[in-house]
Amino acid sequence: MVHLTLVKDDRRERAREKKRQRFLDAASRVIDRDGVEGVTMQAVADELDCAVGTIYGYFPSKAALLGALTAEAVGLLRGSLDRALPTWDDYLDQQGLDEPLRCLVRLVAFGGFWQAASVVLRDEFELQRSLLSDPIGPREDEQTALASVEVLLEVPRALLDDAAAVLVLDAGEHRGRALSWIAALDGILLLERRSALDRHLFRAGHLCRTLTQDLLVGWGADRRDVDIAVAHVERLAAEGPLAPPPLPPEG
Repeated sequence: MVHLTLVKDDRRERAREKKRQRFLDAASRVIDRDGVEGVTMQAVADELDCAVGTIYGYFPSKAALLGALTAEAVGLLRGSLDRALPTWDDYLDQQGLDEPLRCLVRLVAFGGFWQAASVVLRDEFELQRSLLSDPIGPREDEQTALASVEVLLEVPRALLDDAAAVLVLDAGEHRGRALSWIAALDGILLLERRSALDRHLFRAGHLCRTLTQDLLVGWGADRRDVDIAVAHVERLAAEGPLAPPPLPPEG
């Protein structure tokens, strides 16, 4: 009897999760059509032709809904990065680079990945940007938001740790460095919206690349080595996308 009860509860939980996912998928469609600012509880209800009160049974507020959407978006960004990393390492193996230069190439490539992701995964990128810049939602969403931030920081922080371990970079607090790096890239990429004013001045891609290079030098890297790493990343980008679409979930 205990076993049957557990199975019944498990089925109920799966059904609830499936319905919760339907709301998230509907909210994603709203974003596709109207942008992040178009997401409201009523808009999601209209998308599914259901009563708005039904959604509140799964998400107590718009902030909670956006928090769940953002967590999914960060997961997709991370999925794209996880798919890209082995291709970078394959290239590095083929080139026979020593470990210090390998570390620099990975760091420069991450900067390129972030720029590419802003185009390839535009909606997901906008959600992660709002995660880092918008006011915090209700207290019950704070832990979800912080967990998403930590997922964003995990890879760049590890890349910085690896580079410091082989003395490519100075020792430092790499969690904070990773956050400042991502936040700065997020901000610079907004300049693309002003490119019509002056295409040369508002070259967001060029400014992102320059920012990454200057940060690495500021953190202790040799400028000449950074330039060599940049050349390798240009070859990597020519061979395939730095931000490939993430693999679909299994099942």
